[in-house]
Amino acid sequence: MKSISKNACVIFALLFAGSQVFGQNEQKVYLGLGMGLDYGGFGGKVEYLPIKYFGLFGGLGHNLASVGWNVGATGKMLPDKKMSPNLMLFYGYNGAMKIIGGSDYDMVCYGVTVGANLDIKLGRKGNKLSVGLFVPFRTSEFKDNYQAAKNDPYIETLAPLLPIMLGVGFNWKL
Repeated sequence: MKSISKNACVIFALLFAGSQVFGQNEQKVYLGLGMGLDYGGFGGKVEYLPIKYFGLFGGLGHNLASVGWNVGATGKMLPDKKMSPNLMLFYGYNGAMKIIGGSDYDMVCYGVTVGANLDIKLGRKGNKLSVGLFVPFRTSEFKDNYQAAKNDPYIETLAPLLPIMLGVGFNWKL
C-alpha cells in the first residue's frame, strides 16, 4: 500500500509540475462536427486541452453500419500558430462493413488508430478547421470478414478496404 501511495504521489507531482511548465492556464474545450474516425463516422467530437501541448478527445457518430465512437489523445506541435500540426493516438471504431443483401458480413471493427491532423484556426474566437489522415490497425477477424465478402460470388460490389482514412471537421472553442 505504501508503494502505491508513493507512486501515486510521484505521478501527481510530475503531472502538476508538467502542467505548470506547459501552462495550466491554457485549458481549452472544443466542440466539433465532422466526418472521419475521430468523429465516430459522421458525428461530433469533444476535445479538452488541459495543457497547451496535449489534448484528450472523444468522438461519437454513425459509420453507416452502426454507432461509432473513439477516445484518444493529441500532441499539439505548434499550438500558438494559425496552423498547428498534431499527432494523434486513439482507440475505438476504425472500420465498418454494411452490405446490402449480405448482412452476414456486416461488421464494425474496434482497434487502435494513429495519425496526424492539422488544426487551422479561423477568426478571432479560436474556432478551427481540423483535417486529418489516419492509419487504422484493424483486427485479423475484420480483414478475414472483408476477404470473405470480397470472394463471395453473390456480392457484386464492395468498396476497397482503405489503409489510410481522412477526417475533416469544424470545431468551436467553448
